[in-house]
Amino acid sequence: MSDYDSQLPIRSKQDVDERVLVKLQDGVDPSGVDKTMEISEKKAHIRNFGKDSDGNDKQSLLSQEGHTQSNGDYDVANNKRPSSQGLIASDRDASPSESTMNQRPTAVAGDNDKIALDVAISDSDGNHFSETNPLPTYQAESPFDEIDDFDEAVDVVKASSANHDYTVSVAKTLKHLEAEASASGKARFELQVETAAASGVFDTIMVKFNSTAKPNVDFKYAKTIATGVIIRVVKKNLDGQNPASVQSLYSQIRGKEI
Repeated sequence: MSDYDSQLPIRSKQDVDERVLVKLQDGVDPSGVDKTMEISEKKAHIRNFGKDSDGNDKQSLLSQEGHTQSNGDYDVANNKRPSSQGLIASDRDASPSESTMNQRPTAVAGDNDKIALDVAISDSDGNHFSETNPLPTYQAESPFDEIDDFDEAVDVVKASSANHDYTVSVAKTLKHLEAEASASGKARFELQVETAAASGVFDTIMVKFNSTAKPNVDFKYAKTIATGVIIRVVKKNLDGQNPASVQSLYSQIRGKEI
């Protein structure tokens, strides 16, 4: 007579409800530290491992939101094959979300081995600017202090000179230096800049002469002038045959201090 294939329930006297409790443990060292799976809050707490691109075991990590982390930064030791993914933009929407992520930006190869991402400047409706849809602009207040310093040297005797000095304000520098000078008769005008604040030594930047046909001269100097430095226009009367002849010489120093 063959054996009867019966199935009997297993009960445990250690459990109040006589349930069979099963532990998931390490087969080699079941009594060791951290060798038993932890259960809490109806969750099995496990650490997920996989192979990296070199075939080594690595633990998988999640972000604080539960998403799988990816690393796109190359590292010769730790991330030789970084993650790579395309940039996706959202449709214009009052409430952008994952469902509106439908747009793929484009790029083009540029010079100097760079890839230039295509960027368009448009109005708030996405329309490009044109002659019929111009870009509105306005002029903002200049961060500079506009300098406009005038000087009149009255009755300068022939062959004599008069100086028009302007000192750059404390804790500021002067840029975009311009100077204009004028005389009704012939005159020589020299633009000078002090070598350093309070040095008393001046470098001649340029010299100009007026004429009957062109009584006005102008100077432009592109370099920045340091704080405390004196800008000087030397005005010399060259008019008339009479040694006693005099004339007034005019000058104006302009610039931007910041």
